[in-house]
Amino acid sequence: MRIGSSGDSIYSLFLPKTKSEPVPDAGLQQAAPSIRRSETVGSEDSVAAAFLARLAQSSFNRNDTNKDGFVDQDEYVTNNMKTRGDGFKPELADVQRTWSEIDKAGAGRLSQEQYEQGFSSVFSASVGKFDKPLR
Repeated sequence: MRIGSSGDSIYSLFLPKTKSEPVPDAGLQQAAPSIRRSETVGSEDSVAAAFLARLAQSSFNRNDTNKDGFVDQDEYVTNNMKTRGDGFKPELADVQRTWSEIDKAGAGRLSQEQYEQGFSSVFSASVGKFDKPLR
């Protein structure tokens, strides 16, 4: 798929892909997965909101390290202080500040719904357009 051609947008890359059927006479090879167009129908705000919701859910799942259905401050800080693959090590003050913004009530422990609401108030997503196709 060439982004920018035939009405495709870069945002279609973030949508879940459907499973594809094997290509006839191609042995073990499969066709490239197709993007479900039904998910792009609607307003651009709904696409951005759906992307942000999936991002918040992914962040919750990653930070709920003991899988008890809650993210507490210690889990969040410990998980987000890890050195990343590219060598970046976050500052403790930055991680704690982000937690404080997600946990506005200062509960110290958030359910998935509370975490996703706080996450969505801190982080944002919007839909934009490219003027030229990417090459």
